[in-house]
Amino acid sequence: MNKQHLALSLSVGVLGGISLIVATAFTHYIVWVGFIAWGLFFKNGGDNTALKMGITAGTYGAVLAGLFFVLSSAINIGGSLNGPIWIAITVFALIYGTQVPIFSCAPTAVCGYAVTAGYCIHAVDGAMIPMISTMAITNPVVSIVISIIIGSIFGMLSGKLAKAIGG
Repeated sequence: MNKQHLALSLSVGVLGGISLIVATAFTHYIVWVGFIAWGLFFKNGGDNTALKMGITAGTYGAVLAGLFFVLSSAINIGGSLNGPIWIAITVFALIYGTQVPIFSCAPTAVCGYAVTAGYCIHAVDGAMIPMISTMAITNPVVSIVISIIIGSIFGMLSGKLAKAIGG
């Protein structure tokens, strides 16, 4: 068995358990979103640049998903096609905006958008959607961003712990 792989498995396993404890103690950390950010940290290179990119691109996606909910509920521009039109507009902006260097990781930005939309739609049958326009920690975009940050940090920590264990 590869010693480095064993060290990474051990570090991710232990910190994964700690991540759940954090989610239990701090309800604005959504553990499954954290694990997605954690995985993206490694997919994006597993270094300081990956940490920054995961946080900025993931946050960018989350904010645009929040903007979708705000705009689609405030401005009906397409009747029964209102939602799809606003999705098209905000997803166009999402991908177009990845030209900006701090948002340039399109897969991470798309994941930020997707987890925000999924959380808002499926958490308590859409009960999060009205909270999207509040300036409070209960805003689902805030919870998603917090989860992206914490998950990315757990990714960084697990990489460092794996190096310490594996030599």
